[in-house]
Amino acid sequence: MLLLPALLLGACRSHAPKGMPVYFKTEPAASRPMNFMPKATAFKMSGDYSDNVAVTFGQDGRLVYYPAPSDISKYSRPIDLGDGWWLNRQGISANSQFTKWTFDEYAALDHVPSAEEIKAAIIPGARITVMRQLPYTISNAPSHLDEIKKELGIKD
Repeated sequence: MLLLPALLLGACRSHAPKGMPVYFKTEPAASRPMNFMPKATAFKMSGDYSDNVAVTFGQDGRLVYYPAPSDISKYSRPIDLGDGWWLNRQGISANSQFTKWTFDEYAALDHVPSAEEIKAAIIPGARITVMRQLPYTISNAPSHLDEIKKELGIKD
């Protein structure tokens, strides 16, 4: 009788290796909400790093998100909204920091950089300073730039 619950619990664990970067982790389709569409975000940064690839660190300082070079495209660059605000198109968060690599340089890499290479490429002080969630999905946000600017209080 005790064997059945143990087998069920064992079947529910993640099969992603421990320490694997977030973008490789998967979850069973049944555990994802059916109609969940991530909301777009806008951000400000500590300088103009709009052409630099960002990576994200967890609260414990571990690298939790970084793109593969093949993930970078012309659609990865943020959209300038004005007044220091940018529409996020790379999937960065409030804990993201910017690397020395431009989007073109990173996309041209022939390998995914190691965590050590990425940490060494961080521009000191280059980080997200403000992040706001928007009332549009990620895919719809670029077609609502005027409304987003109003939402953020950006005057043309």
